[in-house]
Amino acid sequence: MDRFDREILLHLQADASVSNAVIGDRIGLSASQVSRRRARLESQGVITRYRAQVDPAAVGLGLDAFVKVRLHSHSKASSVNFRNLVTSLTAVRLACAISGDADYLLHIRLKDLQALSNFINEQLLSHPDVHEVRSDIVLELIKDDTSVSLE
Repeated sequence: MDRFDREILLHLQADASVSNAVIGDRIGLSASQVSRRRARLESQGVITRYRAQVDPAAVGLGLDAFVKVRLHSHSKASSVNFRNLVTSLTAVRLACAISGDADYLLHIRLKDLQALSNFINEQLLSHPDVHEVRSDIVLELIKDDTSVSLE
């Protein structure tokens, strides 16, 4: 990956709807060169998808929370069952297996506190493999950057 590839990626991360011609003008390549490079980056799996970024508050999702989950057992079956649950839940933005005092960290986005309470009680605590759930509510979003650093 050279300087031009990195610049193309920077422009696409800032605005995925920008045309190849506009990117080319900004970085000193023709639209066809940008198109070829972009296609290569896609085929190599560097660019994995394009999507619109939606303002959560504008669609009624005003609460973010980080939820730590501890399972009863560290067996493969428990892990698979919990991962299957988490991947099926649309409120879960991010799910990570972590080290420390919990097994998983989830970033949840929901309508309000009542929705979070329902989610924890009905989705997580009702799962047979879940032992403990602790949540931290986001008071203020300071940074939400989904781009990948290319430095």
